[in-house]
Amino acid sequence: MDTMTRGVAPYMSAILGVTVVVENMPGAGTRIANQYVFNAKPDGYTILFTNNSELTVGEIVHSPRYKTEEFTYIDTFFVEGPALVAKHGSPYDTLGKLVAAAKEKTIKFGTIGTGGYYHLQALLMAEAAGMKLTVVPYPGGAPITGDILGGHIDAGFTGLGIGYAMHKDKKLNCLAQVSKERDKAYSDIPAITEAIPNFQGGPYIMGFNGPPRLPDAIAKRLGEAYKEAINKKEFQDWTKKVALNITPLGAAEFKKRMVDTKAQYSKYKDRLKSAVK
Repeated sequence: MDTMTRGVAPYMSAILGVTVVVENMPGAGTRIANQYVFNAKPDGYTILFTNNSELTVGEIVHSPRYKTEEFTYIDTFFVEGPALVAKHGSPYDTLGKLVAAAKEKTIKFGTIGTGGYYHLQALLMAEAAGMKLTVVPYPGGAPITGDILGGHIDAGFTGLGIGYAMHKDKKLNCLAQVSKERDKAYSDIPAITEAIPNFQGGPYIMGFNGPPRLPDAIAKRLGEAYKEAINKKEFQDWTKKVALNITPLGAAEFKKRMVDTKAQYSKYKDRLKSAVK
């Protein structure tokens, strides 16, 4: 997230005529940053780079004073489902085979973190397909792929770009992307719904929002500056270099997806609370 915000900040600074400062505010699973922006003066000078996992899970599990639906949404930055991967040469060269195996025996499945986006996608997949999974949490995608290659776990989620690259290098089998339909940039990778039609999960979403009651004119100006920034050739060259697929969906769609995510995650409140203890 830090790399993404620092990548776009200089362009927004030039467009808006003010210095855009990226301030990392760690702690309490992003709830400190979330609450800080929620409480900020609605003048456009304090905005949040957030995602559809930490913001919603933090509210559902810990009941802070902020509400997901009350933020002012500006636009999405990144919308992409992760890759579901297994070791190349393993029996799992299709998602269908992994599902069949996981109905007969328990599969060790790696996710990034506990009680968040990746964990929930694994729960939703297991529920939809009737799979027996032991979810193994990791701090990131790299150790997941390392343990898959080492035979310590059977499968897991990792970033689509790295998963696809290792698939092409015949190190991993990229069994599916967490999405409703195939990504045009990775058209040879099946959508997870092709093997599990009733899967109710969705992509990982990152974007910008501001405090409640941010005036429409200010929110619109920030959104326009953001769109202008991401269309700069220099910025687009940078995104290609770091393999980022920028996906602006607009403020209304961003808010809808965040509210929908909160509603979906709320159904798993007890399991998420247990996972993040």
